[in-house]
Amino acid sequence: MKRKKYFLPVLSCFIILLFACKQAPKKGGIIFSFDDNYINEWFEFKKVFNKYQIKATFFIAHSYLLDSGDIQKLKILEKEGHEIGCHGYRHLNCMDYVDSIDKYVENEIIPSVYLLEKYGFQLHSFAYPFGPSTDLIDSVLLTHFDYIRKATYNINDTTIDTYDDIFVSDNKTRISNAMGIDYNYNISFENLETALQRAADNNEILVLYAHKINDSKNDYSIEPAYLEKVFRLCNKYGLQSIRMKDIGTFTFK
Repeated sequence: MKRKKYFLPVLSCFIILLFACKQAPKKGGIIFSFDDNYINEWFEFKKVFNKYQIKATFFIAHSYLLDSGDIQKLKILEKEGHEIGCHGYRHLNCMDYVDSIDKYVENEIIPSVYLLEKYGFQLHSFAYPFGPSTDLIDSVLLTHFDYIRKATYNINDTTIDTYDDIFVSDNKTRISNAMGIDYNYNISFENLETALQRAADNNEILVLYAHKINDSKNDYSIEPAYLEKVFRLCNKYGLQSIRMKDIGTFTFK
């Protein structure tokens, strides 16, 4: 009996598989960042972060108010893969220092960095309180940090996939903007999905920020159920959860 020739069918399957891989849709990334020092709420939500393999960046303000319990919880979050970033010493607006940038660095940056590093955190990223800055201030702060995050909200009252500045498409990017998704910013789940879809389709990194995680529906809070729903959607679209400090090593396929 002659042996059957399997070479051609196997080769055909390999070619089809290779073609399918090349045609697979590109997958982007997403950065979830949280500002100020709502550490207890972030820590209580860490099981949900872990459940969906979300790695967040927590930007800490008022570092002089941290007690030993706060520091321990932040260290646990860092150990579990999250990033601890800087959000200023007293949460002051850098735009009040446009004529005295040295004073801004002296009052807001140096003491905050000193304390956070003293507590044992490795700092790579900074987020501006209130969001805005100038090119000159950016250039100065880039001598202190690897990455800088600004902030915005839906000022155009439209779908947020139209905000090009909240998407990162180059791993050489060191300054990015972020869209606020707290309750008071009124970003519906359907609206947020437009941005997630864009990030997945274009292989971009979408940058978002929030503050408190609770059910209060107060300003600067986001509901846990809403946030978990967003996490599930990120998994649906295959978006990779990264931290601010990961931008430089992200693979834009």
